[in-house]
Amino acid sequence: MSTKPWVRSLVHLQEFISYVIVYAPDAFPEEDYLGPDEQMSLNKAFVEMRRGVEFVRTKISDEAVLAHLEGLLEESLEAYEDGDDVKGAKLLQVFEDQIFS
Repeated sequence: MSTKPWVRSLVHLQEFISYVIVYAPDAFPEEDYLGPDEQMSLNKAFVEMRRGVEFVRTKISDEAVLAHLEGLLEESLEAYEDGDDVKGAKLLQVFEDQIFS
C-alpha cells in the first residue's frame, strides 16, 4: 500500500514541521490507517521536509537561501541522530522561521 505524501503544499510543510518538532525523534504517533512499514519515523519525516523545500521555491527563488535551508534540515537530522533533540528542534524552528517569517 502506498500512502500520499504528508507535505503537499507550503501550508502542509508548516504544519508538518510543527508535527516533527513535537514528536521527533522517536515519539511519532502510530496511525491506525497505516501499515507498519508506513508509520512515520525520523528519516521519513526528513524525506517529507526535503520534499517540502520544492514548495518553498514558490516563495523563495534565491538558490543560496534554498541551499541554506536544506543545510539546516541536514544539521537538524544529524543533531537528532546524535541524540541532541533540543538542537534538532531548534534548527527546525530556525528552518521554519526563515521560510514563514
